[in-house]
Amino acid sequence: MELHNNLKEILLLLMAAVFIVAIFKRLRLSPVLGYLVAGMAIGPFGLEQVNEIRTTGGVAEFGVVFLLFYIGLELTFDRLRTMYQLVFGFGGCQVIITGTIFTLAGIYIFKLSPQAAIIVGGGLALSSTAIVLQVMAERGNATSQLGRLTLSVLIAQDLAVVPLLVLVSILSKGNTNLAEALLIATVKALAALVMIFLFGRILLRPLFRLIGMLKSEELFAATTLIIVLGAAWATERAGLSLALGAFVAGLMVAETEFRHQVTANIMPFKGLLLGLFFMTVGMSINMEFLIANLAVVILLSAAIIAIKSGIIIGLCQVAKMPKSRGVQAGLLLAQGGEFAFVLFGIALHTGLLPRDVSQILLVVVSLTMALTPLLAMAGRKIAGKIDKGKQAHMEHISQEAADLKNHVIIAGFGRMGQTIGRLLALEDIQYIALDTDPKRIYKARLQGFPVFYGDASRLEVLNSLGIAKASAVIVTTNNIRSSKAAVETVHDNFPQLPLYARAKDLDDVKNLEESGATLVVPETLETSLRLGAAALYHFGIAEHEVERVIRLFRTQDYMAAKGAEEAVG
Repeated sequence: MELHNNLKEILLLLMAAVFIVAIFKRLRLSPVLGYLVAGMAIGPFGLEQVNEIRTTGGVAEFGVVFLLFYIGLELTFDRLRTMYQLVFGFGGCQVIITGTIFTLAGIYIFKLSPQAAIIVGGGLALSSTAIVLQVMAERGNATSQLGRLTLSVLIAQDLAVVPLLVLVSILSKGNTNLAEALLIATVKALAALVMIFLFGRILLRPLFRLIGMLKSEELFAATTLIIVLGAAWATERAGLSLALGAFVAGLMVAETEFRHQVTANIMPFKGLLLGLFFMTVGMSINMEFLIANLAVVILLSAAIIAIKSGIIIGLCQVAKMPKSRGVQAGLLLAQGGEFAFVLFGIALHTGLLPRDVSQILLVVVSLTMALTPLLAMAGRKIAGKIDKGKQAHMEHISQEAADLKNHVIIAGFGRMGQTIGRLLALEDIQYIALDTDPKRIYKARLQGFPVFYGDASRLEVLNSLGIAKASAVIVTTNNIRSSKAAVETVHDNFPQLPLYARAKDLDDVKNLEESGATLVVPETLETSLRLGAAALYHFGIAEHEVERVIRLFRTQDYMAAKGAEEAVG
């Protein structure tokens, strides 16, 4: 009978999730908000279809476990190394300053206990990774300075989750010595990182290789689950949280070559169980109480948005970044985040946070998350007005490129340049582009491409792009004179820098190679080779034979192709 009742409630949860979340997706709103509304609708304060939250709470907690594992998978050490200044400098300052302000407000304005105020401050300092990344992906901002700023803050916030999880576990046990609690939280977080090197580098690779040799997707998925749940169980046995163990496990797996397959395996579990967690949160929201406190909710939401955006704008000014980027990043990150639900839920369950305060905070975070698309739109419009009439002179370009390192410079941003930019962005390789067509630049910047007006043959323009810190230059202009001038300038001043160029034909290839290009690709010849290969495949020529013929035409400086071209001509 008990199994029957539990099954009925789980079916109701799934049906409500499918129906309401589908509506939210059609309205282009966050699925997280859809799950919250679904939980509110069928929960004990709504239609009362599910009255016992504990029925689903245990299963829903695993959603948080998989979320933290996924965050760990995304935070590879290589990624942190390439962005360490922004992550630990800019992003770290945002987390510390924002968390401190909200903590002090909780103690002195809202009269919370220091323990509760620290949890509230830490939770409100975090933004919604899922929503912000979705908005950025829709606008194509990932490789722009705005994308780098936003991503650095999100990574810093994800890293802050670890000590916050440890801290809430310690405070829930009645430790009133905050300094001691913070010290213990830091030590335990460092101990978790040590586990990465001891176990991740020693055991995980051989284990995954062994399972991979068996060529069984079921075994690979089961191994992934064992790693996630085993690490969560181990940290819980050590007196920490389940989610912390999952986070550490994610960091360990991220250091292996199997991270992409593991990510694919856990995505269904993460999405479904995390959705169930958010529905459980929604079921705990008392709408009557919230309507009675609507003015407080609106006031707090506005205050959080103003404070968080103001801090990021101020940090951008200190870092001498463009004011327009600060406004965009500030409004984009001004909302509360998914993990605030986790922290507030744990704090409520352990008695650290009063239920009335928890109710208000949950809705405040939900409301600010719902406003994210509108805030992002407002940020773009304000940034456009700030930049209106401003020429993309050297100082302005230098500000945009100030945080770039090991990036690619693309000279010429037509169709070929934009395609190269998209390919680089897919692999998280930073780039910045130049062009001399104002209309093309305007359209590209509307789509979020980091492109500026400038002549790549001028050394001062290249210096403003941070060419001394660049890893390569790609010249895609379709004018041989412009391409030759750009290649000569780069080669004469930075002879060791890899330099790739586009050419129309073999004569242009020779000119650009003599000017110093590392590699020149003739578009007419490459197009001919692609079309010829397609014809050979059509007539049933084996793939290896087609590849051999294509390699023959590409070798020896295209001599074979050039001879054929002269014979035909």
